[in-house]
Amino acid sequence: MKNYKILSLILILFTIVGCNTKPKGPSHLSVGRSKLIKSGLALDSIPHLKEAEKIAEDQSEARALLVIAYSQGLATKAAKSFGREAEFKQERTKRIAAMNEEEISKLIEILSVQSQIRKNGLNALAEKGTDAAVLIVDNIAKNAYPDANTNLLSVLVQIGSDAVDPILNGLNDTDVNPSAKIKLIRVIGDIGDNKALEKLDAIDRESMDDALRMEILTTLYKLGDKKHKAEITKGLTSDDVGVRRASAKAMKDFANVNENILISALNDSDTLVVSNIAKALSVHKTKNAVKPLVDILKSQHDKATKQTAINTLTDYTNAGAGLSKGLAKHLAEMLINQEVDSAEDRVRVVQLLKNDALVKQLNALRLVDDIDSKLYDYSQKYEDSSFVKTELNDLFEQIRK
Repeated sequence: MKNYKILSLILILFTIVGCNTKPKGPSHLSVGRSKLIKSGLALDSIPHLKEAEKIAEDQSEARALLVIAYSQGLATKAAKSFGREAEFKQERTKRIAAMNEEEISKLIEILSVQSQIRKNGLNALAEKGTDAAVLIVDNIAKNAYPDANTNLLSVLVQIGSDAVDPILNGLNDTDVNPSAKIKLIRVIGDIGDNKALEKLDAIDRESMDDALRMEILTTLYKLGDKKHKAEITKGLTSDDVGVRRASAKAMKDFANVNENILISALNDSDTLVVSNIAKALSVHKTKNAVKPLVDILKSQHDKATKQTAINTLTDYTNAGAGLSKGLAKHLAEMLINQEVDSAEDRVRVVQLLKNDALVKQLNALRLVDDIDSKLYDYSQKYEDSSFVKTELNDLFEQIRK
């Protein structure tokens, strides 16, 4: 009898231990998060996230995810397909309005990672207005999510005037580094609210970093204060690359600029300076800029800068008025004389030559310079890239039409 009691106790103990160690399975929060972020299934994620928000430790993340889920469901038309559009709109509006600081911070954290729901989540974040702007500025100042800074700055622009005061507070904070302040100043210019002009002008500029000071001057100009134009232009020749970058970026916004100043700035060693000057020359067109712009295509500057030069040259070609006179010959001779080392750059050159206006120039040159034969000879004897040869063959067909 005694042995029977002991055996019964052992069986009960095993049963208790077995029950306590049985796996619980994934939580509602993890299932809802996975369905939304990994699969983009907004409608499927919502029941799990609603259960998750009942649990105190999961509440902030669950509510942030629910804001995204309702936004995603509306944007993808899934809510409409199931007759739930009105419900989703109401829930989305209500939840965005109710978001507290912790939930906004969690939303920013979720959106700091690239995913298919990011765009709609960022739109929801922008609708939170000033409260979101305060936390976004703080995150940019701390560089909390470096890979998401561009997206967060775009949200500030989307928020618009309601973001200006939080940005100005960040600019006045001595603990915020100049690099972050430069990004924030540019946002004020992109928002374009001239009501910010007086407050921005009131910031003490005497002891600040030269590049930061120039960014403020260029933003003041963009907002309507033109008195610093001469100083901004002078910045193109500064020894400080940050100053030159800020100055170059402003050139496209000027009503008029001395063309020689812009052309000279194309010789700058800094890629960002050259890229922004090339953009400015698309606004301030001059035939004297054509050759320096073409020279960028055989330089050591990066792909983006070379593409900007191509875009500006295309604008010149399409504008007519003699701006692209001689351009086709110059580009063709660069290829014939093997002046362009990179096959990728040679593709860019040939693609530009395929512009209808430049094909006409090449056709005219056939009569006096036999340019098409020289290009064909180059293609057969010296070109080793199949991609370039394909583009050249297309060009030859266009010339023969």
